[in-house]
Amino acid sequence: MSDSPESVVRGLLALWGDPKAEKLARFFAEDAVWVDGPNGVHHGAKAVIDELTRQLSIFRGQWIEVDTLVADGGTVMVEWHGGFTAGRTTIDTKVMAAFEIDANGQIKQMRESFDMKSLTDQIEAAGFQVPG
Repeated sequence: MSDSPESVVRGLLALWGDPKAEKLARFFAEDAVWVDGPNGVHHGAKAVIDELTRQLSIFRGQWIEVDTLVADGGTVMVEWHGGFTAGRTTIDTKVMAAFEIDANGQIKQMRESFDMKSLTDQIEAAGFQVPG
């Protein structure tokens, strides 16, 4: 990839609504690390892509709107809001993330921060069981 770090992150986020592992794979370095907020850490491109695809596929209709994006060298920090539909209920999210893009234009590290309690409370209020 020869895209700018900013365009790499925007390209990845554009896939949230229709996640396909083969498309996500082109964004991640082989030794990528994803610090998935309160969900733990995923090591290696395969683990990152598998978990990201799984999470994004649980509920359909995901969307993201970037609120703020700042890039400096290979570091990109972004805040977005978005959501998805669970049954007939819209679930709203707010995420802050930092990305480290390597010299090949791939994501070496992705660190996310979000309010898991708010997210699970909304999902449960929509009538869905959240695994504990």
